[in-house]
Amino acid sequence: MSKQLVSAEELQRRTLSFLKNYFLIDEHNDRESYYALTPADIKKYPYTACGIALNLFIDGELTKADRFIDALPDEGEYTYMKIGLKIVNPRITWKEFIDTLKFLRASNLSVGFVTLTAGRPAILNGFNDFSRIGPFLKKHKTEFVENLSCLYEPSVCPSIYNQCLAEYYYQINRLIDAEVLVSRTIKEFNKDSEHRLLFTALYLQTKIFIAYGRTVDPESYIKHIQQYIEETGTAEFSYNLDSAEVMTAFYEGERKIISSWFKNNAPDEYGNFNMLDTYRYLVKMRCYIITNNYTSLIALAEKLRPLLEEGRRHMDLCEIDLLLSIAFYRAEKKELAIEAFDRAIKIARRRRYYRLIADEGCAVLNVLIDYIKQKGESEFLMELLEMTRNMAISHPRYLKAELKNDATFNQKEVEILKLLEQGKSRDEIAEYFFISENTVNFHVKKLYLKLEATSVTQAVWNARVLGII
Repeated sequence: MSKQLVSAEELQRRTLSFLKNYFLIDEHNDRESYYALTPADIKKYPYTACGIALNLFIDGELTKADRFIDALPDEGEYTYMKIGLKIVNPRITWKEFIDTLKFLRASNLSVGFVTLTAGRPAILNGFNDFSRIGPFLKKHKTEFVENLSCLYEPSVCPSIYNQCLAEYYYQINRLIDAEVLVSRTIKEFNKDSEHRLLFTALYLQTKIFIAYGRTVDPESYIKHIQQYIEETGTAEFSYNLDSAEVMTAFYEGERKIISSWFKNNAPDEYGNFNMLDTYRYLVKMRCYIITNNYTSLIALAEKLRPLLEEGRRHMDLCEIDLLLSIAFYRAEKKELAIEAFDRAIKIARRRRYYRLIADEGCAVLNVLIDYIKQKGESEFLMELLEMTRNMAISHPRYLKAELKNDATFNQKEVEILKLLEQGKSRDEIAEYFFISENTVNFHVKKLYLKLEATSVTQAVWNARVLGII
């Protein structure tokens, strides 16, 4: 049974409500109703045009969205609306973005909606790619802060500038500088109750902690935001909260959090596919890696690629090829792995995505080593290797694949694993159970097979990661 369409008058009311409250997901729930509007409906209720354009953005129909927006008249409410839609267009370049801010400021106009869910948990229109404008930010702080007042309250604009600069410093691996700035923004966003901005700052701070090799509770920075949502109602950034928690859980090997999200909350790319799920799709691709489901990962990557290319989402494209290289390498398709990694490296080198590569740590280390052997050493690659190796050492549980078999472990096997973990010799273990050393060797051999290990150290480690001991 088809869903009943919402009237044009009600859609206008909902669109105006969205522009104040940022509920972009709710806007997408009405997509069929927006697409059914006639030119007469739009003329009578002009703000419904904004809803149509936003839904076209979400559906990845960027060319169609541009044509629709260009066809709107340059008069009255449409003039202001078209400027706002230009800012949130996923494929706007940084030059166009900054030029539009300058125009708004010169015209003494402001736009009250800047979406945060159009990709990554980032501070401006889903962007998390400040590497290209980092030098501009440093040279033109005053101008940038003043221009931001067209989008945000002037009091928080200096903190937003610091957050943008912190994300730039993070990508080029200036972690101390990034941490100093993000700590300031967290304090200011907390003070000003800017929780939709606080989420992006806390997310970046967590990434910095992980890069330093610290152990991070996957729920630690989420709890404060969840409490805010419970007190004030749903906010647009809440859509990415659970997937951001899962990203942290990958580094700590928190299987329960990952498995629960993958089973119950991961987006369905075969269902209502939309570009608001870009970040969530990238998280799901990692779930496919640890479950050895490489076919599904490849299919999702290639479904996203043309949409991301059209939207000029360079960071997302780099990440997709990075994840593909990991999947191909684990599937023993090394030639395809190197090809995918080469595409990722070319983007990363040009746009200075040091941390985007290095943050994959142990999952991508062997691919990087083989790539260097084939392509030769360079200052960029060797610096990247050192950063990636440090992550691999600090977070060895990251994207650890599940066992290919469905092994189960009886009580004696678990007890033997615990004794091996304590450094007991096989002779000592034999005494514990009043059995021969040959029998212990038999049990250990079975454990090796079940845990896909070739040494005691590897068997114990795999058992820890899987939560057996």
